[in-house]
Amino acid sequence: MVLARLRMPALAVVIGAAAVALPLLSLAAPAQAAAGANGGGRGYTSARPFAPSVINNPDFAGYAAAVAPGSATSAAAQFKVPRLSCTAADRSIAPEVLVAVNNFRSESSAYLFVVCHRGRAFYFPALDINGNEVNYAITSVRAGDVIKISAKVTTRATTVQVTDVTRRVTKRRTGAGARPSAVLVGDDSVFLNTTRLGVPNFGTLTFTSCLVNGRALARSHPVRDQRVNSRGILQIATGALSPAGTAFATHYRHF
Repeated sequence: MVLARLRMPALAVVIGAAAVALPLLSLAAPAQAAAGANGGGRGYTSARPFAPSVINNPDFAGYAAAVAPGSATSAAAQFKVPRLSCTAADRSIAPEVLVAVNNFRSESSAYLFVVCHRGRAFYFPALDINGNEVNYAITSVRAGDVIKISAKVTTRATTVQVTDVTRRVTKRRTGAGARPSAVLVGDDSVFLNTTRLGVPNFGTLTFTSCLVNGRALARSHPVRDQRVNSRGILQIATGALSPAGTAFATHYRHF
């Protein structure tokens, strides 16, 4: 997949959309499958019903679900912006909803950059359509704000949107359609040039109102991922889905 690029003063980062598809090895493009750290062939099709309850992923924590290839697909979620405990180190995650498209060659997504930079916290939205990203770095977002994110993809058109419910600010883009392959809801990784940034101490981030095609996320039989680094250290733990299947939390464990 295409790496979406972001620039802010004195900090250039890259959100790793390519790495998001790693748990979907049975469906992903060969280059992504070769880079996988989860073992051979564990993907959505093999995940029903025999996949492990939690999959270790170096870049993503959350839930991912296959959709019928090329079907009209929508995804939505809501969360409260976490209050970061920052050190001098640059660290970042990107809570998102993402629709992988065209057999995982690209993606469309709505997300919020949650960044620690030089001891300060920064939050701002971004929207990606078929690998073409627009960042809204001057948009004021603060810890505690309620954020709604959504993405809708059909073969005819794509719409992605971030709304700061607290401040009544919406960023929305529309563009060309594509063929959906999967949906992801959770915390994506962020890269500084080619280096994966560590995880900021965000405490707990709870995703609510998680829907795929207007139905509870759980009804899509998603795979649960937790972020684990190359040394086997758990960085972000992903909690179980709520009884209604529309909510879950991610928990900071290690930078």
